[in-house]
Amino acid sequence: MNSSNKSVNSDEREMLEQAIAALESRRSLLGDEIVDVALVSMREKLASRRGGISATREPQQRKQITVLFADVSGFTAMAETMDHEIVNEVINSLWFRVDKAIIDHGGRIDKHIGDAIMALYGTPTAHEDDPERAIRSALQIQSEILDWKKELSETFSSYRTQIQNIQLRIGINTGPALLGTVGLTNEYTAIGDTVNLASRVETAAPKGEILISYETHQHVRGVFNVTELEPIMVKGKSEPIRVFTVQSVKPRSFRDTTRGLEGIETRTIGRETELAQMQSAFEDTIKSNQTHLISIVAEAGIGKSRLLFEFGKWLESLARPVQIYKGRAVQESAHIPYSLLRGILSSSFEIYENDRASVARQKLELGIQKAASDRENSIQYAHFIGHLIGLDYSTSPYLKGILGDARQIHDRAFHYLTQLFADLTQNQPLAIFLEDIHWADNGSLDFFESLMEKRKDLPILIVGLTRSTLFEQRPDWGKGTVPTLRLDLLPLSEADTHLLISEILQKVPDVPQAIMDLIIKKAEGSPFYVEELIKVLLEGGVILRGEKQWSVEMNRLSELKVPATLTGLLQARLDGLVPDVRETLQQASVVGRVFWMDIVDHMRNPEASQMEGISPIKDRIGVLRSKELIYNFEETVSKEELEFIFKNQILHDVTYESVLLKLRPLYHSQAAQGLVEIGGERINEFAGRVGEHYERAEEWINAAEWYARAGRQAQNTYASDLAVHYYQKALGFLNKHAGKEHLPLKLNVMQWLGDVMNWQARYTEAVDLYTNMLKEAEAEGDIVAQSRALLSLSTSMSYQGDNQGALDNAIHAEALAKTADAHAELAKALRIQGTAQFRLGEAQIALEQAEESLSMFTELDDKNEAARCLNLIAAVHYVSGRLDEAERSWEKALNVFQELGNRQEGMDLLSNLGVVADGRGDYETALQRYDNALTIARETGYKDGEIVFLTNRGGEHVALGNFEAAETDLRHAIGLAGVTGSWCLPLTFNHRAEALIGLGKYDE
Repeated sequence: MNSSNKSVNSDEREMLEQAIAALESRRSLLGDEIVDVALVSMREKLASRRGGISATREPQQRKQITVLFADVSGFTAMAETMDHEIVNEVINSLWFRVDKAIIDHGGRIDKHIGDAIMALYGTPTAHEDDPERAIRSALQIQSEILDWKKELSETFSSYRTQIQNIQLRIGINTGPALLGTVGLTNEYTAIGDTVNLASRVETAAPKGEILISYETHQHVRGVFNVTELEPIMVKGKSEPIRVFTVQSVKPRSFRDTTRGLEGIETRTIGRETELAQMQSAFEDTIKSNQTHLISIVAEAGIGKSRLLFEFGKWLESLARPVQIYKGRAVQESAHIPYSLLRGILSSSFEIYENDRASVARQKLELGIQKAASDRENSIQYAHFIGHLIGLDYSTSPYLKGILGDARQIHDRAFHYLTQLFADLTQNQPLAIFLEDIHWADNGSLDFFESLMEKRKDLPILIVGLTRSTLFEQRPDWGKGTVPTLRLDLLPLSEADTHLLISEILQKVPDVPQAIMDLIIKKAEGSPFYVEELIKVLLEGGVILRGEKQWSVEMNRLSELKVPATLTGLLQARLDGLVPDVRETLQQASVVGRVFWMDIVDHMRNPEASQMEGISPIKDRIGVLRSKELIYNFEETVSKEELEFIFKNQILHDVTYESVLLKLRPLYHSQAAQGLVEIGGERINEFAGRVGEHYERAEEWINAAEWYARAGRQAQNTYASDLAVHYYQKALGFLNKHAGKEHLPLKLNVMQWLGDVMNWQARYTEAVDLYTNMLKEAEAEGDIVAQSRALLSLSTSMSYQGDNQGALDNAIHAEALAKTADAHAELAKALRIQGTAQFRLGEAQIALEQAEESLSMFTELDDKNEAARCLNLIAAVHYVSGRLDEAERSWEKALNVFQELGNRQEGMDLLSNLGVVADGRGDYETALQRYDNALTIARETGYKDGEIVFLTNRGGEHVALGNFEAAETDLRHAIGLAGVTGSWCLPLTFNHRAEALIGLGKYDE
């Protein structure tokens, strides 16, 4: 099963689990018969999704793979001195680490053979960097072995010598192999010479080292530090084979921000076809008035940015004006919720990172007001959008009543953003440039996929620059319903590279062939590499600048040692900087690829504090800019030009790697403090980055506190995956390093993490967290925290359909809340009990508890919770046949939710009121209420609600004899339900059958 299918099955399981829980919660309204019929098929489907791997044979195929063999040396000798149980424990702990290293890099464990292992890369899904993944696994394995030996020596100190003698030999080979299932057990494996050679290479590997074949080395040249050994003879080969040992990884190559030496304008070379395709796609966007997507895919230095730059110039040359919105993702912002979207809006509305919070909000509101066609509601748009991208709108009158409902805020912000982009296209077409989206946060990419799905009818061209890794993370990117063009850029041909060199060196009358050959050979078709080589020749005095004409000093070429790799070239350029300028660039690299001058200015190397002659920071930055090592960060540059970006990621990485290990923790701590200072009242927008700096500084508690803040920021914007990421980080550090004084934070993180896991239908994990939270609170004697933990447990159990368990925990929580005189917890305990009693058929008890809870929440002035109590009271009246009382309570609750701006809770109550009208036979009123609920569901992007309300509205059309309208609604509902696995599907089919009977089409 490939990773894409696993992801799909996982998503389907989650949707089915959520649908089952939702269906159970509506049993009293729908009736047991409908619920039970629906649950049978849904539970069968869920069971199949939870099943194991099929036992059927996989078809054989021949493809290129990378094979890794690892063998434990010294284990047999050690095992002879140990008890069998200890041997088993030791080997299992070893394989656990080795297996994890393989899986972490996308490998597939083929088999364990005694004290050896075989792993495959490139199956079932091939990646262009499979050889690199295999070597990264091998390096991780060797690192894990060191940790394993250290831990094991402490556990089994009497066997310390034998343990320290354990070493792994690793061999790696790349080539074609036959893949498929073999034997009676249908074991999936690889067969062929590639596998055999990998095994031979492993056998020849020195103990404790990684040996790779020439075939593998060809795929990873320049990525790792390697040493070529003498060729070796292996069984089955008549000639010696070339082999290399791998020592470490080099920094990866990343995209260049701009290309071209200062003062030299070059034309487009080697990308004319792709540029013409982009121009054609834009023309189609205008003619068809339909959204289009272009994905430009290539690795670092191949020319993605230059192609986009030329396309942008072409757009600006058109007679008809085109709006261009730009956003760039950077690696350090990948875990900041909606950072790509924020960059686009900040760039467009001139919001600077050092703006005060009030100024940033004002600029956002003015920008959206100018762009939006609905001026009356534009401020409301801005508040929801601003909250989504991290601005503080906690006091907004539009959000204040629903701040606890992150899902609703998220959905409405998406709706308003979609409307904003639609408004922007009313007078001019729109182009959106998204750079380096392989580093983009998932929330921003989710939005653009939502935009393309919902508004295909807009003249919008979205251009995304990415590496191929994006499609591993998001395999469905570009597979939606909008027209899509994918452009995979290849390295320049030798002829095009020759033309590019001539263009860059156009001021040299006659470029010597030796210079030309040197650059062509080393650059291997990379435009960025071409430029860097020429810069080395310039800085080495081989090429001399003149005012009108440049000259070449060939005698200096033999004196200049040209590094063999791009990393070497960049390091050479760094080495050529004066010490204080080089140290400034190193300090900037610790802050990140994007950095602030103010932060770097306050970073200090204590060993260089007495250094004399340090130039002012602006002068040092000026030198770095003049050498085109850094640029103004145009997307969010402040008026004072305090923010800069490294020219490309590889330059940043090479610079960071040059920072002394002993200085890194200090610099990271200084960077964290600088971020806090420069962030000021907006620091929560950068909480994740602050946490990461403190983690790298090994200041664990500070890291935990900032990761917790980052988790809250993500949770408040419904970025659930990011919230889980940050909370788990914080909890890990608190578990390992926190004292008793940090218990309140730890309890909060456990509760928040559990709440997010409930959103994700990870109920079992949430229950485990709340159970641990309860134990921690009991050990500390914190009664209020115990009550909160029990209430959270009740909520998870309710989602799982365990109403009795929910009731029991809520009763326990009530007793603790009374002891602690905790009014909010007591009121919530009563409401949860009432809900559980209602679902267990105890309507009268539920009514009493709901009314008592309502009284308490009213006294606490918690209007949302009070309205939820009214909803429960109304449901009790409804099932008891008291329709008038039910209607009055639901209308009261609806008024409260409308007053608070809680549209999603309000639409549910509109539907409930429709049910009341339907019960009276007042189908016109019911139809109107369902119609209003449906409008809200569509505006807020609430798919499940749309299905329910379409079904209900279709039912009312049937009752009124509007069979064609009913058929339209119900057919649409069935289509949506098929995608989401809605619990409403059986009811929808029943209504559709009635509609078809009315149309005389029952055979359908």
